[in-house]
Amino acid sequence: MKSITESSKNNVILFPKTAQYYEEELARLLRKEQYSDAMQLLAYLLQFPGVDPVKQEQWGALQQWLLTMFPEVAFPQSESLEEEAGEIESDFVRQAIREKSAVDQGEFTAKLQQMLVQGTLEQQVNALEQMAFLDQPELGPFVTGWLTERPRHPHIQFKALQTLRRIGEQGTIALPKNGQQVLLDIEDTPISPEDFPSRIRDMIRRIGDISEISQPDFVYFASQTWQEFLAYAYGTPLYAELAQAEESAVDVWASALHIILQEKLFGMSVREELLDNYGIVDGMTLPWKRAYNTLQAFVKQFSPDPG
Repeated sequence: MKSITESSKNNVILFPKTAQYYEEELARLLRKEQYSDAMQLLAYLLQFPGVDPVKQEQWGALQQWLLTMFPEVAFPQSESLEEEAGEIESDFVRQAIREKSAVDQGEFTAKLQQMLVQGTLEQQVNALEQMAFLDQPELGPFVTGWLTERPRHPHIQFKALQTLRRIGEQGTIALPKNGQQVLLDIEDTPISPEDFPSRIRDMIRRIGDISEISQPDFVYFASQTWQEFLAYAYGTPLYAELAQAEESAVDVWASALHIILQEKLFGMSVREELLDNYGIVDGMTLPWKRAYNTLQAFVKQFSPDPG
């Protein structure tokens, strides 16, 4: 994350509700051992003026601990080295999970299956992520049966589709989603943000362009919400519309998401100024209102206000 500029530092206030939201996000990153992202978030939080001194001390101590325990987070690698390191890490994870599965003689796989069927949302995600590294033919039909049995949370549906693609499953799958039956080709499931259509990628990049100067770290949270929204929309007519949208739709959806997240995080937004920055003119009012209402309904349902 980039640092806050001096001008924006004086204008942005870290409200208690927003601080709580960030702390919950920080806890999530630490649980998932995403220490680099946690370090960036701490650097961002420590720049705000007027924060409770106790919180500042806690954040500073956590930042120091991360630097001591994981010094590599303070020295980012080049993109090519990061990709290579990621591939090596995946190989190690795959090898460790397969060895554990072989030692347990099927018990490990059974535990993952039970976790998927009976666990919490976070446990289900964990189970699917580990299943993706196993080379066991019975997992494909098992995950497929579980996925198509009844409606699931859109995030876990999308994660299951990614797992099916990673373990080599192919073909069309029908599943209940958002009140309708959708048909999807497993091999078309995006695995990373770069796998989504260019128009969809452009929408979040546009937010980064607009917020780069005044709120350079805002795009981090916008990207997370956008990925969750794409999981919600994937396979529906709405997703097809986003994927095939005209160039003007990039500004419509990006500005709507920008305004909604500002209202959620900071309790307010300078709507007219943002609409002007994104070039939203009178002729775009109706599609903008539709995008805003769609995103607002999604955020209220799947990302309620903390506290």
